[in-house]
Amino acid sequence: MTDAEQDTAHDAEYDIAYDTTELVLPSDLHDKSAFRHVALARRRLTTPEERETAGERLATVAMGSGLFDGLTTVAAYVSMGTEVSTLPLLRALLSRHVRVLVPRLGSGRDLGWGVLERMDELADAGERRPREPEGEVLPAETIAQAELTITAAVLVNRDGWRLGRGGGWYDRMLALRRPGTDVTAVVWPWEFVDHELPRERHDMPVDGVLTPDGFTRVAQSDRARLR
Repeated sequence: MTDAEQDTAHDAEYDIAYDTTELVLPSDLHDKSAFRHVALARRRLTTPEERETAGERLATVAMGSGLFDGLTTVAAYVSMGTEVSTLPLLRALLSRHVRVLVPRLGSGRDLGWGVLERMDELADAGERRPREPEGEVLPAETIAQAELTITAAVLVNRDGWRLGRGGGWYDRMLALRRPGTDVTAVVWPWEFVDHELPRERHDMPVDGVLTPDGFTRVAQSDRARLR
């Protein structure tokens, strides 16, 4: 079987049928909310079945990429709403006996982490909040124990600039990670764009982008040039 035939068979296995038409993004780089509006409107067209299927493929391509090889602690997140499901990825990490840290949001702008030991311990944390594991809430600085951080995003461009949902939770958290530790953002394939994205001084770039279609390491030299 050729590489192309293998790719086709892989797509058929997961029944990937989403429309990957490029987003028409705003030109005003001062209006983050306009960018989010476009991206989130497109996400709302996905079905729960597509999100779960995309999550299964995300886990498969992530494990096949070597991204987690040799790691003992990973900071990740529990998906919610119209995000690509990260539940299959979390299961795969646990099956490799990786220590998995996930956000414990607390009240207001509090930062914290919990250790995910079993998928069935995830509990509802309230409206518009991801599920969380029970047990001890670890301080924000615990992210420094992670050898890789997997972060949510709404859009990411080819230079590694990430647009989140707003509020700056991840940007503040990523600033506490161990120096030199890579950050990988998870998005839908059409959210990995060539378009310049709005950014502010506090925005933290990423080192890689993971979609259900594959893993891409962004060019450090390009990002440094644009700072």
